[in-house]
Amino acid sequence: MTRKNRNKYILIGIPDCGKSTLGRRVAETLNLPFYDTDLMACERLGIKDPIDQLLANINGSFVIAMQKVVDEIAVFDSAAVIATGAEVALMPDCAVKLRQMGTIIHIRRKSESILTDIANGSSRFVLRDMDDGTEIGMRERTVKLYAKEISQYDALADVTLENDGTEDEGLEKLLALIKRE
Repeated sequence: MTRKNRNKYILIGIPDCGKSTLGRRVAETLNLPFYDTDLMACERLGIKDPIDQLLANINGSFVIAMQKVVDEIAVFDSAAVIATGAEVALMPDCAVKLRQMGTIIHIRRKSESILTDIANGSSRFVLRDMDDGTEIGMRERTVKLYAKEISQYDALADVTLENDGTEDEGLEKLLALIKRE
């Protein structure tokens, strides 16, 4: 399958691996537009609260919005950096479109590193069990869930970037990788 626009860089990977953070920074450095499919889907659904995003995931409207966002970005003809939601690369129709759009870069970060980052972070999205009030760590559960799908991200990607250092190190690696492509 021929790719339409090799200068689109699509970042995939598990939650909190650095797709949005590194994508935003590399786009700014290269003076390219940056698109974040999660944020775009939230915008279209009018979601401002993490609880609303969770409910949209449960009722399926978030997945539908993500598919529409990917369809929209697919027709853009200019270079760009695109950070996808973790589920986008696992959706067969979206995966096909991503392959046609440009270079797919798997941002790979060890789930243990991500979980440590989450545990050390000051802001966390936390739910409580309605019966006993115990904390349900949704971010942790999400990272663990998607980490099981790592082989699917690897299979879709053209290249993989190991992102287990600092944010600046990740940025340097991503810039070098893009310059080679």
